[in-house]
Amino acid sequence: MEVLQDNNIKLWVGLYSDPNYFRQIHTDQTAQKVYLKQYFDKLHESYLQWRVWLKVYANKVQGLYLPLELSDYDFKTPAQREQLAEILAQQVKLYDQPLMISLYLSGELPQKQIKLWTEKLTNLGLIVYVQNGAGTQALSADERHAYLNDLDCNVGIIREIFVQDKASKSFKADRISKGKLDGILNEKNCHPDAMFSLRYLPINSNPLKLVGEK
Repeated sequence: MEVLQDNNIKLWVGLYSDPNYFRQIHTDQTAQKVYLKQYFDKLHESYLQWRVWLKVYANKVQGLYLPLELSDYDFKTPAQREQLAEILAQQVKLYDQPLMISLYLSGELPQKQIKLWTEKLTNLGLIVYVQNGAGTQALSADERHAYLNDLDCNVGIIREIFVQDKASKSFKADRISKGKLDGILNEKNCHPDAMFSLRYLPINSNPLKLVGEK
């Protein structure tokens, strides 16, 4: 991290990520409330461990990433989204740094509701990024573009530079070709953007291995 900062790359520092998150969050509203409280307690514990380092390098850290990966599949009801907003509003008060969250789409909510949801999250003081879905292919290209084009320009876009293996029971993905990567990077829009992730960059010397690689 310090090597990256020495090369003038400002970082978003991700806090604790629960390896069981996706299994735990696929549940009802009551269970989500219990789980999210426990999860955010662990996130804050990890923040306290990094707090001194974050102060030392404050001018080279853009903010903190809360690794939730929200989705319209898990928060499809207004009550679930309102409960989540109340929990997140309390979290915003605990940190001095800007907080980023991400969201991915599964087609459970119409465009208008996704737009309103991202606006509500932004109004809480959060920086919101939405995955473009090109790698997961949960939506058709036309559906993806319709959702993304409806978002306000202050909502970031995460460009997925992988192709998910749909035959695998657990999440598994492969790198895309250099040509496809160039095409993705040349796409123009009004949104801030990021890539997911460096692990999938199609370079022979990539030090970040995919799951199962040796």
